[in-house]
Amino acid sequence: MLYEEMMMDSSTLLKFKLFKKIMFLGSQSYPIAVIASDMNLNYQQTVIDLTDIDKELAAMNPDHQSILLGGGKINCQNLSCTMDEYRYQLLKSSVPFQFILYFLNEEAPTIDDFCVKFYASRSTVSRKIAKLKRYLKDRHLRFTYTEAGMSGDERVIRLALFDLLWLGVRSIEWPFTVSEETADRLVEGYAKYFPLARTYVGRHELKFFAAIFYQRIQKNKFVRYDQAYNFLMEDNSYYDFTSLKDMIDLEMTDEQLKAESSFIFFLAHLSPFYTLEDDATLKQTIKDFAHQPNPVIRLVRDYLDFAKQEFFADDPKLLDYPIIMGNLINISFGYYIIKRPFPTIQQLVEGNTENLRSLKKIENTTQEWFYNLSQESDYTSFITEENYPLIAKSFTEVLLPFVDLNKESEKVIVGIALEHNYLLVKKIYSYLSDLRFVEAEPFDSTKINHYDLAISSSLLLKKRYPNKRSSYGTMPVMKTN
Repeated sequence: MLYEEMMMDSSTLLKFKLFKKIMFLGSQSYPIAVIASDMNLNYQQTVIDLTDIDKELAAMNPDHQSILLGGGKINCQNLSCTMDEYRYQLLKSSVPFQFILYFLNEEAPTIDDFCVKFYASRSTVSRKIAKLKRYLKDRHLRFTYTEAGMSGDERVIRLALFDLLWLGVRSIEWPFTVSEETADRLVEGYAKYFPLARTYVGRHELKFFAAIFYQRIQKNKFVRYDQAYNFLMEDNSYYDFTSLKDMIDLEMTDEQLKAESSFIFFLAHLSPFYTLEDDATLKQTIKDFAHQPNPVIRLVRDYLDFAKQEFFADDPKLLDYPIIMGNLINISFGYYIIKRPFPTIQQLVEGNTENLRSLKKIENTTQEWFYNLSQESDYTSFITEENYPLIAKSFTEVLLPFVDLNKESEKVIVGIALEHNYLLVKKIYSYLSDLRFVEAEPFDSTKINHYDLAISSSLLLKKRYPNKRSSYGTMPVMKTN
């Protein structure tokens, strides 16, 4: 289920889809009847919804010029806000979104207080958060109401909070009670562990996570140290368990400090963050996971051996790139620790999109391989019936850019400023690699004049560099059929 489908009611979702439609049309005079037909909508209802959108845009921006032209046409170029801004405006009246923000920010949240503040009955709240409840239930989380909040594995709760808030706000404003300065201090203190910290959008993502981290601890919602971390973090000087107490002004025991520090290091290995071969964190990850025998590195090596024989027999060295091993390690580590499905951004922005036809066989064969693996005692704790289809899909998608590697050619330099997750950016990278004249890399704001074009899922880039050539799109940035 896509993010907006889960967080918006049907009428709000329709307005968002209309906004998205006319934004990408870009015409100065476009027939409403064609929009209604394309979207299988009633013409009169489409006019009503477009009128509502126009009023909302006028309320957001006093300089807004109406999109309505008369004669049954609209000016698509008169949209006076970005898609991120309009989404966030709609979410301000979304019960699921506001409930998440409420129990995160409020000192003593209760369902009754929420109902009073947002003029909603308990039955209305229950009905409007039903889709979000189902999504959370699939990840073994649930809402609580006596004390409004969420229950389950605290690590997974924080992952869910980040996904749900980041995708709604995208740094348009600061929605937290903790100061940005406090979040910045935490990000700076642990930047060396996260490749995200060296990219434009990634830095904003880390600030959101730091805020959630701080506010959950502030409410005495702590994680526990997991013994499964030991092979990676125990007796490893790279992971500094002593610095958190100097970066955070909250009272914690030594045990809590250790557990919360371990959570930060767990986050640094949770997602397939690596997009550059010369990334120091990538080299460190491979070194640390290869240091002693463990199920994660064994799984990755076994799979790469299998994939070389099964899919890359003509050129097995293609799978020797460190970026492949590093991203497969991070995918595996998340499931090894959590041992069940957990929230990821790509689940909410890609939905149930199909892979390339050329990859379908790889995914099916990989699923078979993982199914057989799930029967082996070494892997039964985390390669489960619930997990292995998800791991197989992620593993397959890491291979995507290497299925048909093109020769080097003259390049147009493109900076990619998307959420820092390999599974999200892989398709755009793969698409651009098919264009022999393109060289794509993660956007670096210090190299702004280096790029011929920047591609982003957020208008943050356009606002900061209004004179640079850039392209904006919602995620998935592209779909490949």
